Amino acid sequence: MPAMKKKNKKKYVTAALITLMVLSIAAIVYVIAFHEEEMIAVTSGPAGKKHAKIRETDSKEKPSLQPQVKAPAKAKSLTQAPPPMPNKETKQEGQETPVLPQTGNEPPQKEKIVIAKHVPRRLPLKQVAIIIDDIGYDLATVRELLSIDADITYAILPLVAHSREAAEMIHKADRETLLHLPMEPLSYPKEKPGNGALFTDMNDEELVFQLNSDLASVPYVSGVNNHMGSKFMSNEERLLPVFKELKRRGLFFIDSRTTRNSKTTAASQKVHLTVASRKIFLDNERDYSKIYRILMEVAQTPADGSPLIIIGHPHPETIRAIRDASKVFREKGISIIPVSKLLQKQPS
Repeated sequence: MPAMKKKNKKKYVTAALITLMVLSIAAIVYVIAFHEEEMIAVTSGPAGKKHAKIRETDSKEKPSLQPQVKAPAKAKSLTQAPPPMPNKETKQEGQETPVLPQTGNEPPQKEKIVIAKHVPRRLPLKQVAIIIDDIGYDLATVRELLSIDADITYAILPLVAHSREAAEMIHKADRETLLHLPMEPLSYPKEKPGNGALFTDMNDEELVFQLNSDLASVPYVSGVNNHMGSKFMSNEERLLPVFKELKRRGLFFIDSRTTRNSKTTAASQKVHLTVASRKIFLDNERDYSKIYRILMEVAQTPADGSPLIIIGHPHPETIRAIRDASKVFREKGISIIPVSKLLQKQPS
């Protein structure tokens, strides 16, 4: 009997030891599994990277004797937070989504392509020159013209009552002046061109002398245009000494086109003088409605690249029409500029 009791007692002790060993192994497995879950939970938070780094350092300094259990493959996706979604409620129509700077551990985002809205190209501004002839007889019309907000060019007759005064007044207003040079018309002597006129029966020296006298009476001019001259302008031989002197003085010439037989082009090419021709006469008829209509046609006609030079006279109807049309020109993007600037823009 005592031997039997000892044998049973030994069995109980063995069973208890086996049970304790099983429980110890289960506890170890449970602790390891709980430890890995805690690591995953910590790294998924805002400060997870910092804690994971500390734990990794600790594990290097103090090697663990416990068996390592690999984390499930899905746990890796928890170490990175998903990219923030745009807030649709706060985004306004037409507003670009701001691009946030990326850090090294964030997934690369595709660069947003912004497509610019199609904006039609604005057509080039049209530019015209308006020359007012026959300035110098009185100053009241000069004051009225200067009150118009436009860069009008003034052609002043030589040797008349207010030639020099008008030139001084216009120069102080920072406007451009021309010498309105009288020349012999076909209708002479029925129609007289006025003081300081050039005639076809003058020799070269007489022509140059008279031209210089006329220029002396009208200071500050940048160029010359002809007054009458239907006979003189059709004579190339008489034009040559005049154009040579203008070239020497650095002036240009505007052909008023009082004749279809003008020899301006032929004579100017021989002396290399800068020239241009009038395109439109405003006031062959002194009628406000007709003058204004001509200016509106200018506003509607597309630019063709050649200098658009308009000539008128200091009539009340013309002044009123230019004043009214200049407002329409500004609205349509049409600039009234000095004739010299218009010549600078033409092809050489």
